[in-house]
Amino acid sequence: MTENRFSTIKYQEIISAYFEYFYSYTNRNWQAMVGRIAKDFTMFGTGIDEIGLSKEETLLFFTREFEQSPTPIEFEIKELKVFKINEELAYLMILMDMKISMPNDEIRKCPNNRTTAIMAYEEGEWKLHHGHWSQPAEGQEIGESIPYKLLKVKNKELEEKVRERTKEIEKQNIELHKLNKTKTDLLSIISHDLRSPFNAFMGLTDIMLLNFNENIKEPEYFRKQIELINERATNLFNVADTLLNWAWSQTEEIVVKKERINLEIIINNQINILKDIAQSKDVEIEILSKEEINFNTDPKILGIIIRNLISNSIKYSHKGKSITIDYFAKGTNVVIEISDSGVGMDNDKIREILASNINTSTLGTQEEKGTGLGLNICKSLIDKIGGRFFISSKKNKGTSVTIYIPKK
Repeated sequence: MTENRFSTIKYQEIISAYFEYFYSYTNRNWQAMVGRIAKDFTMFGTGIDEIGLSKEETLLFFTREFEQSPTPIEFEIKELKVFKINEELAYLMILMDMKISMPNDEIRKCPNNRTTAIMAYEEGEWKLHHGHWSQPAEGQEIGESIPYKLLKVKNKELEEKVRERTKEIEKQNIELHKLNKTKTDLLSIISHDLRSPFNAFMGLTDIMLLNFNENIKEPEYFRKQIELINERATNLFNVADTLLNWAWSQTEEIVVKKERINLEIIINNQINILKDIAQSKDVEIEILSKEEINFNTDPKILGIIIRNLISNSIKYSHKGKSITIDYFAKGTNVVIEISDSGVGMDNDKIREILASNINTSTLGTQEEKGTGLGLNICKSLIDKIGGRFFISSKKNKGTSVTIYIPKK
């Protein structure tokens, strides 16, 4: 034949011819279906006895199927491919989902039904020459053959176990690395930030003792020395308190004890603890909200979170500035916002804080030292009570931390 039957147009002719047969079949139109079948039609089906080596045998199986399920079949074509065999034969591969209505009103679903068909050019038109239908086993994926199904399932199970074990080992290695780094950083903080205040105490008291007789009649001298001791004691307390809270926040033994709390009382208690530090920098702490909010949470954990955030704001606020605290109910959450107009930080610093267990502490506006643990403590404890927090900050503009805590 000189005509190229496998141009784009001819491909479409083959597909159209197949679907003339298939639409007749699914709509249970016997005469139309038989008219689209070639004279030497053969068929292999999913059923154990569905092998028709002649047109007559094959039509017997169609007769039986039409009697068992006389109503139209629903289908959805998912994939279709056409291949040239020669000028007179073409091969179709079709993947489809089918739904067959049974006489007892049962709907039989046949997902991923595989259909292959050979179309023959006979008496001037394309007709179905051979059909092969197969329904994959339950859970069988594209590309899997039934004889290898069990082996592939077992292999997949083993591969999944290996992957899970590998992930577990990798996770343990990461956690071990973090623990080692945390231990090193923690020892550094303890050796430096706890020793310094003690050295300051001993240095001040040594000087006072050495000059005791000389300065005993000078109250101003002793007042200044006591102020310095008080400042060092406050710093030491803050460092020790932060370290203890951090160590506590890292344990898996924290038991969250929720009870009905008044948010304003919790916030005021933390402000009172930090009042002297704020006054020493002439920093005002203002509560904006006038709303009374009572809800269930752990008062100890929430208090530590709020205290750390206020303490941070004081540390990085300039003398004479103010810190605002606002809170309100929003949907299923209570929202707390603590804002300052202090030194602020850039996005890289925020990412560093959120990513690490221990961060390099930045000196406050009056050279206050810290441990670099404050926000990490907040992050850990907020997780414990099911909350979330967000940091918004701009360099030299200030920082705002927003906490979302579930009401229930």
